[in-house]
Formats: sequence, structure tokens, C-alpha cells
Amino acid sequence: MHSGLRSAFVVLPLYFGLLVGFIGHRVAFGVAGAACGLLFAGLIQPAYRRSRWRLGTNAGMGEIDAMDGVEFEDYVAARMQRAGWQVSFTPVVGDYGVDLIVQKDGQYVAIQCKRHGKTVGVSAVQQVVAGARHHGCTRSIVVSNQEFTSAAKQLAYTHGCQLIGRKALRSWVPPPTARALRG
Repeated sequence: MHSGLRSAFVVLPLYFGLLVGFIGHRVAFGVAGAACGLLFAGLIQPAYRRSRWRLGTNAGMGEIDAMDGVEFEDYVAARMQRAGWQVSFTPVVGDYGVDLIVQKDGQYVAIQCKRHGKTVGVSAVQQVVAGARHHGCTRSIVVSNQEFTSAAKQLAYTHGCQLIGRKALRSWVPPPTARALRG
């Protein structure tokens, strides 16, 4: 989770709790205010993420490697939307191993995004395959900035899960323009 968003989950409940508790002169009002602040922070998270996932659609591999996990999810979501898919983010908690659900022409696909510093193992495939079924998706994909272990590849093959690793991800990344090379 992005640090600005993380602080919203701390600051907003405290702010609302103190404000309502001070105005109402009761601890119970303060607790209710804190709950409202937490609810508000949860409501602003999807809007915050939607505003960020358009950024970086043309990121190079170096920029992708420097992203945090949420930024990488946003990047993948932006690429899917650019390809004509409708994108939904799953909740941060209770996502069942699925970060994005994309839909196009009645087809629902579960996507697990893994921005790692090393190869991605079998657990990513296990999670998205199980999560896809839970979310009612007929296909599953794991997208990573790294490649996959042989066990992950075998399990993905068994379950029809598509793996998009570093080499395939590069095809999503357009080459720099001549103007960018001169600048």
C-alpha cells in the first residue's frame, strides 16, 4: 500500500474520532467518529488507486523494476484498460490471491500481479488459480517483472493459467522514441 494511503488509514480515524469526541464530549462518540474516519479512508482508496493507474502506462523496464507492488498493479491495470478491458481492483484484504479482475466481451479474467526482485514461484499460480474460481473468472494470469520457476510453469500449464514474465512484459513496454533518446 502506498505510504500516503497508509497514513490516511491512521490519520482520518484519529481526526474524526477526536473531532466527534470533542464535540460530543463522550468517548463513545469519539469511537464512532474514528469508525467513520476508517470507513471514509476505505472509500477513498479505490478513487485514489483509479487516479494513479493511468500513470506509467509507457514505463520502461527500469521504471517497472523501481515500482512498488501497488504501482505495478496500477501499471498492469492501465495496460489492460488500454487494450480494451474493463478493470476492477479487488479489496486489499480478502482478495484470495487476485489483484485485478478484467472483463471484456463477457469473459472474466483474474490477474495476480507480482513485482519481485527474483523469480516467481508456484504459490503465485496456486493463489490466482484458486482465487479466479472464487471470483467467478474463467481464466487466470500472473504478470511479473521477473520470470517464473519451472514448478510455477508446470502448474500454470496444468491449470491453463497464463504467465506473463519479464520477456513477455517487455513487449508491453514500447521502445523509447527518437525524441526521448535525444533528450
